[in-house]
Amino acid sequence: MKVPKLDVRYLVKSAGVVVLVIALLQYFGGILVETPGQIDFTGLATIGMMFLIFSAMIGIISANTSLPTPDWAVRSDQ
Repeated sequence: MKVPKLDVRYLVKSAGVVVLVIALLQYFGGILVETPGQIDFTGLATIGMMFLIFSAMIGIISANTSLPTPDWAVRSDQ
């Protein structure tokens, strides 16, 4: 099984953007919370961690199949 070299900075920056957008939607629009003006920090941390885990899984799957490798994952054989 090939494990790609992941660009961790890019992944963390992307996760931060995702979490920030969801936090803004929660605060101003009440998305995923009961009323606007609330922020669910536990939910945001969970979303950030799941984003990183799934991104790493996508990189590993693409390195071991014929799928195109994302820009943030470099195949180890290159």
